[in-house]
Amino acid sequence: SPHSYWSITIPPKKYNIFHSAKIFSQSKVFRSIISPMAEIELKTAPADFRFPTTNQTRHCFTRYIEFHRCVAAKGDESGDCGKFAQYYRSLCPGEWVEKWNEQRETGTFPGPL
Repeated sequence: SPHSYWSITIPPKKYNIFHSAKIFSQSKVFRSIISPMAEIELKTAPADFRFPTTNQTRHCFTRYIEFHRCVAAKGDESGDCGKFAQYYRSLCPGEWVEKWNEQRETGTFPGPL
């Protein structure tokens, strides 16, 4: 015939993907993978009165600069700069950070460090 028809057969309930996912979620393997992940706490930079608007571009840039100023003043090994790193990494897109890192290496970074 000029027309082709497709049919889909839905498997019995015991083979249903949702049922399989439920069984897997109750398994030891699933718990060994998910349990450690459940303890991860995601945080972002706290609110900053200098950046009251929803556009966080300047906030991101400022936190990036604060981190590199801290490292310059206290050294790479100082744990005091970690919070600034966390802040800019949570606010800034990775592409921007890569570009700024390249600019710092070539001496063309536009901000004050």
